Amino acid sequence: MRTPVTLILLVGGGGASDVEQALAQAHRAAARDLLETLLPLAAFDQAVVATDDPAWAADLSDLPVTVDLDPPDVPFHFGRRLAGLIEKYRPRRVLYSGGGSAPLLDRETWTAVLDRLAAADRLLVTNNLHSSDWLGFTITPAVLPLVARESSDNGLAWSLANAGHLPSIALPPTAGTRFDLDT
Repeated sequence: MRTPVTLILLVGGGGASDVEQALAQAHRAAARDLLETLLPLAAFDQAVVATDDPAWAADLSDLPVTVDLDPPDVPFHFGRRLAGLIEKYRPRRVLYSGGGSAPLLDRETWTAVLDRLAAADRLLVTNNLHSSDWLGFTITPAVLPLVARESSDNGLAWSLANAGHLPSIALPPTAGTRFDLDT
């Protein structure tokens, strides 16, 4: 049986410097491109974009996404934010991506990832097991505490595969699977 996947993107607003602002703008553009690539695939029951940027959130009003603004008085912590989104939206399967992740990954590869994830009871699919930029995973009782403790997405796949005991698939290294705007 195929179970729909919840898409969760975490996209920050950037810092104070011109370079940080330019990178944040590139992340937002890449995130929108990713949404426009993924949403038509019909594998998702919901799409959630978490951001600290209300202006950019308003720019997404033409897309079928739920925008979840970061609480302004809480310091950002990657794992706690992602775990909180999982608790709030209660998905059975998640495809997580950051804003600058996978701008070169083609629709066919995404379709294959989503097909595998939707059909599995327990699975982790990622671009890089040792330094993930995006990953799809099934929710098990062990997942939330592991997600919550991660300070960035880089170690999340490794943690879920090893401490969470999720069977894992790491896609072969290609420009599409490994390129990230932060690279």
